[in-house]
Amino acid sequence: MVSEEAPTTLDGTAFLFPGQGSQTVGMGRDFHDDWPEVRETFDRLDAALDRDLRGLCFDGTADAIRRPSNTQPLLLATGIAVYEGVTGRFGVEPALVAGHSLGHFTALAAAGAMNPEAAVELTRQRGQCMERAAAADGPGTMVAVLLADPDAVAEACSAREDVGVALYNAPKQTVVSGTAEGVAAVRETLDERTPARFRELDTGAAFHSPVMASAVDCVETAMTGVTLREAGIPVVSDVTGEVYTDPSVARRDLTAQITSPVDWVRVVERLRTRGIERFVEFPPAGVLSTLVERVAPEADCISLETPADAREAFA
Repeated sequence: MVSEEAPTTLDGTAFLFPGQGSQTVGMGRDFHDDWPEVRETFDRLDAALDRDLRGLCFDGTADAIRRPSNTQPLLLATGIAVYEGVTGRFGVEPALVAGHSLGHFTALAAAGAMNPEAAVELTRQRGQCMERAAAADGPGTMVAVLLADPDAVAEACSAREDVGVALYNAPKQTVVSGTAEGVAAVRETLDERTPARFRELDTGAAFHSPVMASAVDCVETAMTGVTLREAGIPVVSDVTGEVYTDPSVARRDLTAQITSPVDWVRVVERLRTRGIERFVEFPPAGVLSTLVERVAPEADCISLETPADAREAFA
């Protein structure tokens, strides 16, 4: 049953939207099968993109949904479909929204700053831009650095122009991204200086790094056809940690993040200073809640994996 009343703002609650790397075949299917409004959103977004997103999402292969031009619109479609289901069904909206990398687009669509139909097409084009950049200058690689101080990781990266910090995910979890040679050199430096541990990430390209530089103009061109409005819900930037509603900030950050690091630690800290006590992660859920708990162990984190989780959180 969908609420027809104006939504109630949940003070102290932020909604979070994950990015590339969190995707799984079948993500969001329980919501799709149980809630007609989620199916209606997929219908709308499939028509806007002229693609069978739900078929790819629920019945595709892991390799297929790993391609950025597939992953990115799929993540946005899944997140916004469940968001529209939650807000319509329970008559609620968050005090703030935030997204990790690609999730920043979903957050903007949820906040009313961008039409979901325009956002899903933009993310498809963004994925294509990144695929072309990886083919031309990469693909490069990404490695998670565990246990090392983030400043030490950034210092090791600063000696080269072909590698950089891509993600500040948690106090002792940083991701390095760039050319294979550059990442190997940084890893060797850190091995000599710190007790760091390393985990190679299966991303297929070096996102948020100099390898993606040629994608910036490509994405900026794609964004010229997209209308961005004042956000109805404040958004926390994953680039600067700024809380904003201004569409010019969104336009700036959505291109800056292509080669700039995502600072998720700063996002969580900013949400906490704004009085956020409850963090609700939308599908595909799990990754961001774990990171939030590492930054703010006292926070209440909810991962929406099934409709039952949503009923428990909002009914």
